[in-house]
Amino acid sequence: MRSALRPTTIDDLGKVRQFLRQAFRVSPNAPFLDPSVMTWKYWDRRDDCEGPRAYVLEHDGVIVAHAGIYPLTFDGGEVRGIQMIDWAAANESPGAGVVLLQKLGAMFDFIYSIGGSDMTCKILPAFGFVEYARQWKGARPLRPLRQILQHQNRNWKLAPRLIRNFLWRLPKASERRLDEGWKAEEIVPSGIPAKLFSQSMAEARCSPRPPAFFDYLLRCPVTQFRLHGIQDNRGPRGCFAMGVLRGQARVAGVWLHDPDPEAWQAAFSLAQQTARGLEGACEIVAAGTEGASEQAAARSGLRIMGYTPVYLLNKKRKLALPPDFQFQFADNDEFFLDVGQASYWT
Repeated sequence: MRSALRPTTIDDLGKVRQFLRQAFRVSPNAPFLDPSVMTWKYWDRRDDCEGPRAYVLEHDGVIVAHAGIYPLTFDGGEVRGIQMIDWAAANESPGAGVVLLQKLGAMFDFIYSIGGSDMTCKILPAFGFVEYARQWKGARPLRPLRQILQHQNRNWKLAPRLIRNFLWRLPKASERRLDEGWKAEEIVPSGIPAKLFSQSMAEARCSPRPPAFFDYLLRCPVTQFRLHGIQDNRGPRGCFAMGVLRGQARVAGVWLHDPDPEAWQAAFSLAQQTARGLEGACEIVAAGTEGASEQAAARSGLRIMGYTPVYLLNKKRKLALPPDFQFQFADNDEFFLDVGQASYWT
């Protein structure tokens, strides 16, 4: 019998869970295998995304490869792309993962990948992926003492780390103060200005996420995300989404309808102010594409901790983004990824 590709359904939960446990060689208690998490990722209602969100490749009825679908669409769904999450092949069928990749590549207009394992970063260029951009990652300690008590690295560096993080938490002489008139307040998805998600691909500076995406995001079983509107004296300027996971306040994304340097800096400053008021938040992290957002993040007090390549497979040549398009945490699964312990960056 030849291999067959098919979308999964909720009835496949047990089989897919067992396959991923064996493929990744992890404990059955791995957080990403929690049934509620898998159900939300692959089968929960998502009104901004039509079609299946996970596929398996089977041989003689046995799963040999799997890929979750994390969608990104432009121009009202005319240009459809994905990031593959939980992409894996059976240990005895290593080529099955590549076959699955090729089949999905024929189904969608583009596939992108933000970072990934060392093996993934080696494999992708061999199959036509190019390094399209680099994603910066920034962080800042919020509660250094509580953070150290929970830190994943328990060694002699804890004391120096505490001192360093206490200093990093303090405002820097070079840190730009937030101008008066800017504020953030919690909103519901229906309160997002329509212009944030009605931009064409040529105009978009961030992934165009409609209110239905945020409805889905707020149902995340891993952490409680909140959506905050950004305003200045002229009125609404955008929004950001953030949630706390194991002491880390993760800025899933910032969406601005006029992303000038002042608005970027204000957004990251407001996110830090908001994070300081969140219970259990010991560190804040954010991400974006090199350039204006990176510079604004640094001006707001975030430390740029490193860079991650963004790979793109665009064989159909339908994707044409502005050079300053922002790949943020909300563009893959990193903003809700739970590794089972604290994973502080500072």
